[in-house]
Amino acid sequence: MVKLVSMDLDETLLSSNKVMTTSFKSFVEKLRSHGIIPVIATGREFFMANKFVGDVDIDLICNNGNVIRNNLSGKTTYVNPIEKKDLLDIMSFDKSDEIYASIHVLRDDGIDLLYRLKAPQKYENTYVDVFRDRNLGIKNFDNFDGEPLSIVFAGQYDVLKEFKDILDKNFSNRFNIHLMKIKNKPYWMLEVLQKNGDKLYGVEKYALSKNINMDSVIAIGDDSNDKLLIENSSIGIAMKNGVEELKKVADIISDFDNDNDGAVKILNKVIFG
Repeated sequence: MVKLVSMDLDETLLSSNKVMTTSFKSFVEKLRSHGIIPVIATGREFFMANKFVGDVDIDLICNNGNVIRNNLSGKTTYVNPIEKKDLLDIMSFDKSDEIYASIHVLRDDGIDLLYRLKAPQKYENTYVDVFRDRNLGIKNFDNFDGEPLSIVFAGQYDVLKEFKDILDKNFSNRFNIHLMKIKNKPYWMLEVLQKNGDKLYGVEKYALSKNINMDSVIAIGDDSNDKLLIENSSIGIAMKNGVEELKKVADIISDFDNDNDGAVKILNKVIFG
């Protein structure tokens, strides 16, 4: 019996142009009318996710499982910060001027992203620039305010792929490392999360707070950071436009892509027939 539905945002509920599917709000209401709890599980930080979700009363599992907040009230019910030693261990390998190093943080002054100032100091059109007015440049990550939630390196694919190989060799037993395209930008992002920093663990934590087991959870997503969650849900759904890595482990692949309301259509079909 389905008791909880976890939905990704980018390339799942959001179109390629970053517009929320018009059926989302009514679908959330439909789930609730059948006693099913809806939740968003996204790699995005809270304020950007909140912008896309709008005025819908729903909980948001953000930063790939490391923060849980209510979309309307902003109330935080769970935080899973990266240990400082782990953060500094990763950053000690950041030696290239072709990579832009940043960390997502939880703090109360409107800053979501801290980034390392280093040459060349050109951040236009990079991952850092996406958080304009909500980012802060610092000299290093030895001392800063806020709880670190995830580490993100931005740059060209070849440079980040080489960097990922280095991190995998040294840290694969301690961290989850995802290489993903930054949508609508000429850069890629390499995201580093602690082993218990994943959408799966965030959804598990949330489900437990509702006395729900993972065998009653349906999850849908499109990218590599959805893989563990899709593999460990009762029914894991990959978007038609999803990466092949995810499609290989999914139970179901949507009939339509994210530009054609694919997420809500397949969830309606699977849950309600």
